[in-house]
Amino acid sequence: MKTSLVRSRWPLLLAVSALFLVTACEDDPAAPGDENEQELITRITITLTPVGGGTTQTATINDPDGMGPLPPSAPSAVLQVAPGTTYNGTVRVFDASNPNDIEDITLEVDEEAEEHRFFYTLSGVNGVTIPTSSLDTDANGAPLGLTFQVVAAANASGTGLLRVLLSHYDDTPKGNGSVPSNETDVDVNFQIRVQ
Repeated sequence: MKTSLVRSRWPLLLAVSALFLVTACEDDPAAPGDENEQELITRITITLTPVGGGTTQTATINDPDGMGPLPPSAPSAVLQVAPGTTYNGTVRVFDASNPNDIEDITLEVDEEAEEHRFFYTLSGVNGVTIPTSSLDTDANGAPLGLTFQVVAAANASGTGLLRVLLSHYDDTPKGNGSVPSNETDVDVNFQIRVQ
């Protein structure tokens, strides 16, 4: 009788064990979800096109480890603007850590616009601005900055830096996008000259 009772419990024990094994293999519901991780960005390209026509120029910074901030590396990271000219600007970012498989991260930034914002800061030049109002926006109307404008006044002058900072809003909400987050995907400096 004892033997048949033990035998009749084996299917039940196997079923409970299998259920436990399947449950143990599932994701832990208390563990953090698959959040948007910071992107590895190793190449940053800025393109400026004069409004009303003219020569388009492109400047690139390579940041092999994606850690920035980097000083400008001549001559590929130099932008030139002419006094009295407004430029339409675009920024593109890439993961070029594998030269045989370069990934355009710009598309991901655009898809996750509510979690990103480019900040542009000019120093060392006079009469050159990047109006916040010229930045493209996310679905909530907060600045994104994949596109922007550089405005050089008629009396613009000097040589300085254009700092490009890409904030990633994962731990903190983006809100109106006026304040950089504590997570940075890009932090590099282009040289900018007025001539």
